Amino acid sequence: MIRLLLLALLVVTLQAKEPPNQNAQFFKAFKALKTYFVRSQDRIHKEYMQTRTPDNIVGYNVRDLASITSCYTDAATPLAKAVAAQIPLFKEFKPKNQREELFLVHVRDMEMLHVLNVLDSLINCYNCKPKKATAHIFLDVIAFLYAPLINAHRAGLDVIAYLQQLHKEFSQKQLDGSIDKIKEFNMARLDEKREKHMIPHKPFRKRLVQDMDHAERLIRISRQEWYFWALSVLDTRLGGNLDEDRDNLVSSCRGGLSKFLDQNAQRIDPEHLFDLYTARVIPLERNAPFYDRLRNDNPKILKDTLKAHPTMCLSPKYLSAKSQQTCLQLFKTQSYNAKDIQDQLHLVRLISIDDSPCVYLDPKDKLQAFKSKNALCVALQKHLERTF
Repeated sequence: MIRLLLLALLVVTLQAKEPPNQNAQFFKAFKALKTYFVRSQDRIHKEYMQTRTPDNIVGYNVRDLASITSCYTDAATPLAKAVAAQIPLFKEFKPKNQREELFLVHVRDMEMLHVLNVLDSLINCYNCKPKKATAHIFLDVIAFLYAPLINAHRAGLDVIAYLQQLHKEFSQKQLDGSIDKIKEFNMARLDEKREKHMIPHKPFRKRLVQDMDHAERLIRISRQEWYFWALSVLDTRLGGNLDEDRDNLVSSCRGGLSKFLDQNAQRIDPEHLFDLYTARVIPLERNAPFYDRLRNDNPKILKDTLKAHPTMCLSPKYLSAKSQQTCLQLFKTQSYNAKDIQDQLHLVRLISIDDSPCVYLDPKDKLQAFKSKNALCVALQKHLERTF
């Protein structure tokens, strides 16, 4: 009996010492928003159906649906802001001055719209149930987007200057975030599922497939398809100027949203976060056609592919152990296509090994290196310092 009591006390003590879940507040806030969203969506659908006349019961009126939705978004705004305030990764961003504090406010404002869009995009048929694990999907997308930038800021990067320069470069080069190769990669995965001969996914391969899917969703949601909830909140922020354009804005095929975002960029996206989204997608878009070559770990194919496309080595989380070893050998011997890395550096201006910062270009286009113990990064820094 005494032993049982002692064992019970030990269990209670260990449980008391377990650290609280750092994401608990985020998931609580997300659940509150999602619950309100789903309940409101049911009411919106019922109210919308009441506007249909007997001779037009199936007719779809964008303006009516948007008008009804706008009656519910005011209450959703503080809930969405609470979600953005509890995003764990953003709590790791420590502003060094008032300007960076404002930057963080703008980031959270953008992701407040983003979370509404994610929820809305999953039930945009207005009578579908939202998919499960939506909160985890949203956190994965946030990590994909911001982790390299926040880690680089922690290591000394001026994120505001970086994004301003990135915006300048993208504007001059007229980059639009094209993801045709990513779409082809994702379509091939759908074909595998359809034909039921899907190649077993190892963890690194699952991560690649997941991020390819996130990249396609990201560009679609951030630049091409904004839905009623986010647009209604944006309408309030801009003083109610969207009514006459709303029909075009919700129809990505007419390009109305992209034009509207460009015309109001300073008010909607003052920190040029859309350019950050594009920068995060570019490496996957450039290398999407080559990942399937690596699936069988054929030594010659690995070496030839990674030698020609060494930017694939910058994301070891997408590679097998044999591919990673090949990358390290290529980088140590500097026997790879250096132009591939230089082109990407000039495009996105910041190179990380996975999410850990390695090198970047300052506003004067001078190469700057972060302190790193990563063998791949150290080898890359040595080579770039000689060739830049």
